[in-house]
Amino acid sequence: MRKITVLAVILSLAIMPLAFANICDNVSSPQYLKATGAKLVRGVENVLLSWVELFRQPIINQNKWEGVGRGVLQTGVRAVAGALEVATAIIPGVNIPQPNPSCPADLVNAESSSSASSNK
Repeated sequence: MRKITVLAVILSLAIMPLAFANICDNVSSPQYLKATGAKLVRGVENVLLSWVELFRQPIINQNKWEGVGRGVLQTGVRAVAGALEVATAIIPGVNIPQPNPSCPADLVNAESSSSASSNK
């Protein structure tokens, strides 16, 4: 149990800087290393943060039961898209379709941005 706790703390500390960097802007970079690193990080973030969709979708949907269903579906979609992006990160030119929002760091702000865009 102690090893698991230590591992969780180490992983949390390792991932923490990713919350402050918008790595998703570099995915379409013409520089190979920059784009590969950004795809790898975005893929890992998608896999690690896919569970957030279970809570996010019922909040942003008017029909809560529809939100639960979409949450389950979006969790799987985000996890698979992230895993595929990690697997194909080193292959140039491969673009895996991403769920909305494409940057996992925007999952928290997606509600405010979607309501702001619908008001335009």
